[in-house]
Amino acid sequence: RDAAGEPTGLLKEAAARLVSQLLPEVTAEETYAILMEEMDSASSFGLTSLQDASEGGLTDNERGAVMRALAEGRLRVRYRAAVPFEKDPTPAQLASYRALDDSVRGTLVSYGVAKVMLDGTVDARTAAMLEPYEGFAERGLAMWTPDDLKATVAAYDKAGLQVQVHAIGDAAVRMTLDAFENAAAVNGPRDRRHRIEHIEVPSISDLPRFRKLGVIASTQPIFALPDANTLQNYAPLLGPARASHSNAFKLFDVAGAVQAFGSDYPVYPMDPLLGIYTAATRQTPQGRPPGGWYPENRISVEAALRHYTRDAAYASFEEQDKGTLSAGSLADFVVLSEDILALAPEQLLKAKVLLTVMGGRETHRAQDFMP
Repeated sequence: RDAAGEPTGLLKEAAARLVSQLLPEVTAEETYAILMEEMDSASSFGLTSLQDASEGGLTDNERGAVMRALAEGRLRVRYRAAVPFEKDPTPAQLASYRALDDSVRGTLVSYGVAKVMLDGTVDARTAAMLEPYEGFAERGLAMWTPDDLKATVAAYDKAGLQVQVHAIGDAAVRMTLDAFENAAAVNGPRDRRHRIEHIEVPSISDLPRFRKLGVIASTQPIFALPDANTLQNYAPLLGPARASHSNAFKLFDVAGAVQAFGSDYPVYPMDPLLGIYTAATRQTPQGRPPGGWYPENRISVEAALRHYTRDAAYASFEEQDKGTLSAGSLADFVVLSEDILALAPEQLLKAKVLLTVMGGRETHRAQDFMP
């Protein structure tokens, strides 16, 4: 509602379900056709693996489509899907999530990670912040209490499940790190690799905790795209002090965190070349603003490439099998039209995907590319 109490028609966060729950259900055949289209698109961008962080996990139709594609030999990517993250999970529920992953072990499909939304977005002023938004009294909102989050993370952690938490604001990020720290204290040492998704505006003092706790910084380089929305809405809401270290991927590297790049598709394009360009230039594809948006936060092309490949594989416990071109690794690779490590960062978007290979099988070939 606006200041006068009148409905604006804008539905924020969970309120969107008031409309989405009324949409007609997508049929199994429609879901399968969509999956085929999306995999073709992913392959055309040079992607051989996807990690699907949908909250609540796959629907029955979506899981059925993935398993049908697997059975028919038409799965064109290695597909990792999330399972639901629910308050007060029963031992039977947690065991079923582990069993789901065990049931597909050794195939192109995997599970084993649970996804939860903790806060909203900066643009909607719903990301949970330690201090109010610039010009407003509100600080966003957290969808879980600290105690509930700690208890539920600890339960999933005890069951051996990886947890990924959508946390954008500095208050949400701190709450998540506290929950992961608590799980380690309660359940003892192990290789957890819990993840925080987005981490757009972390508190500088919390950055060393990522390495200390072994938490994956799952970030999206395209979020640093300095388009009109970023410069005219996002940055002003944060104010200069917080905007100067928002989506600052270099800070995670300096802090020694493992940083896995992704796209947040379908909100943003899944094109990794656009992501590498954005991380290395902090400019729009048109080269704006001159010199880049907070250019001190740029990273090298090599670092960005590593975050999309080796580090992303590490984030899914698969660094021994993929993420690098090395003896014994899976034959997942892409052929580009340019050597992106030799290009000036501003020229990166000249590169095109010519060939994508997943497991030794060709999944995409540009029409004009001949061997």
